[in-house]
Amino acid sequence: MCSEGIMEKFRIDEVYGIHNDPGSPLGFFKTCIGPSMAAADDFVIKIIGQGGHAAEPEETIDPLVIGVQLVQAIQTISSRNFSALEKVVISITQFHAGTTHNIVPNNAFINGTVRTLSKEAQSVVVKRLKELCKGYSKGFGGKIKLNYNYGYPPTVNHQRETKFAADVAKEIVGTEKVDIDAKPIMASEDFSYMIEERPGCYFHVGQGVGAAVHNPEYDFNDDLSPIGASFFAKLVEKSNPVS
Repeated sequence: MCSEGIMEKFRIDEVYGIHNDPGSPLGFFKTCIGPSMAAADDFVIKIIGQGGHAAEPEETIDPLVIGVQLVQAIQTISSRNFSALEKVVISITQFHAGTTHNIVPNNAFINGTVRTLSKEAQSVVVKRLKELCKGYSKGFGGKIKLNYNYGYPPTVNHQRETKFAADVAKEIVGTEKVDIDAKPIMASEDFSYMIEERPGCYFHVGQGVGAAVHNPEYDFNDDLSPIGASFFAKLVEKSNPVS
């Protein structure tokens, strides 16, 4: 929508969004000024070795051995390149290789995700991934191909708009149910593209006890709908008062 010019076409000056939050009390608004949700990238690593008989591994370039050590090394990127106070998450989510018990395979496949709250941290992760792939390729003799895909950028809330939206939310649910000092979360949100284009704020709003989002047992709490609708209605009234 942003690339197709929605901001210009509809003369949008500010953007606001809410996302329901199972586990938080019904109607509890929370967010923070600055990065509130992470960038979401993914990567694929293909290790090209030289297969052979498992009884003669010395005649092979074993992509499994390379892959296992590479996965372990990747886990040190966040723990040995960043302060423990800086949020950087790298998760390996797939590792595939081989077809049977007595053959060393030719190739191995690794897939994972990277979550960062700044472009600087993102750059460090990409740099280290490239260096590790290059180093392990040279050290073991196989070929390692890295394909890094830049996904959603971080969701970064603006100060004025966050305070304004928080004041609106307080009128709907009360001061005690609005928190703008919540910790950032490492999940991501495509609303980030909009908030890069225009100033704004993104809230998570509690819907009470229940299964988390993206869970097959998740059930939307209908009691949250009038709270969200009232928030947006009041937001429009406050930002565009009738003269």
